[in-house]
Amino acid sequence: MSSPLWPPFTYIADPHSRRQRWRRGMSKLISLAEAKVGDRYCIMKLMCNNTQQLLGMGLAPGAIISILHRGDRGAVMVALDSKRFCVNHELAQNILLKELELAAVNLRSAPIGARLRIIGYAPTTPSYKRKLLAMGLTPGTEVEVVRHAPLGDPTDIKVRGFHLSLRKDEADALKVHLL
Repeated sequence: MSSPLWPPFTYIADPHSRRQRWRRGMSKLISLAEAKVGDRYCIMKLMCNNTQQLLGMGLAPGAIISILHRGDRGAVMVALDSKRFCVNHELAQNILLKELELAAVNLRSAPIGARLRIIGYAPTTPSYKRKLLAMGLTPGTEVEVVRHAPLGDPTDIKVRGFHLSLRKDEADALKVHLL
């Protein structure tokens, strides 16, 4: 079994790990250890002993991160801009996050050259969902708008190196957000 080819990353661990209790008022916050792969979060609070190391790397309150991968033993790989970090499970439990609410945009109204991520499908389009899945347009997939036809039909996109043309109904069936 081959391992995935990951870009270089920095592995971070807390040498003085001790689990701390969360205070009241943080009920909408989750730990990095509980974050879902593929979602984006804002770091709200660091409750660990080596905050200086994290701050020096840019993992500070207010930073926007994306969850890339979760390992078998609970380590979490995150992306911050162009940097990649792997945080061990003990440290991940002490980094509190708030999920970002992503505003969905219409694929047909996105500007040419825009990079988008698929977040789901419109609930009224079950017939198109199967077709979109077969084309590789799955949630979490990044797409780039190549061009729009003069009357808006079709919309050309680039997905995983391939060019696809989507009709109006197919494009409207996708829920996407800007990256």
